[in-house]
Amino acid sequence: MYLCDTIKYIKMKNIKFLSLFALLSVGALFLTNCSGTDDDVPEPSPVVNFIGGAEYVDEDVSLAANSTFTMGITASHQSNIKSIKITRAISGNVAIELLDSSVNDKVITDFFFTITTQNSAGSEVYSFIVSDKDGNSTTKSLTVTNLGDPGKKLVEFLVDNDAETFKVWNFRGPNSGAYGISFGDNLNVSEGNDLKDIQDSTTLNEISSWPARWTSRNGSMFRKVTTSSWASITNDAELLAAWDASGTSETTVNIVNGDLYILDLGNGGAFALVEITDVVTTANDNKDYVQFRYKKQQ
Repeated sequence: MYLCDTIKYIKMKNIKFLSLFALLSVGALFLTNCSGTDDDVPEPSPVVNFIGGAEYVDEDVSLAANSTFTMGITASHQSNIKSIKITRAISGNVAIELLDSSVNDKVITDFFFTITTQNSAGSEVYSFIVSDKDGNSTTKSLTVTNLGDPGKKLVEFLVDNDAETFKVWNFRGPNSGAYGISFGDNLNVSEGNDLKDIQDSTTLNEISSWPARWTSRNGSMFRKVTTSSWASITNDAELLAAWDASGTSETTVNIVNGDLYILDLGNGGAFALVEITDVVTTANDNKDYVQFRYKKQQ
């Protein structure tokens, strides 16, 4: 190869190398730009949760017209929360603002709001909107199904600390093992089954291990309530709505402290709400018992 040809070859190789280097540099720049920057990461929104408990509504619920109830939220954020708004949309209509509260905290442990349902049946959607100064927000909502006319208020019966009338004992023991919700008194073995809305159902084979189980002897039916609370059921409309929402009717149920039941009373054609307040097992005397309180229709 002549000297001139050699020089030309070297020049061409350098041009190709430089071209490849330039192409790789542009590609690297393009990949860097496509990988994103901190500016592309979305700002986090506040974390919001409803406050639960017997005195608060924290999930979808059915309530009668003109029922007063309380909702509460907790909220947290990496920056300060600046506002909490509450809206209500009635039966699918445009939401109306009920409250616009200014705050200035990263953590809110208890923000409560009390309101009364409308005076007629329909749906009421309540929304809590929690926002920071940049407009990042989180919305938590629940639906209240307004049942309309509440009917009569339930009559509430509470445990009297000086009496034992609100207990059902082990039926194989010396104490009264049945109760008549319809007329409000304990019953023993010799009394008629037609009065026994509730009876302990311990068998002879279970004497050594009390099962804490109730049955009905007069046709009363039990439904375990899981979507309402003792406090939220106060009148006819709410009691019947909870009955309809509580699933299968049973004549025999296993009892656990804190359980809530609605009874369709076999003797009287009415309904009652029963809450288990204690389950006590005793040793070798068959004096085990279930303690309860109840509300019923007038």
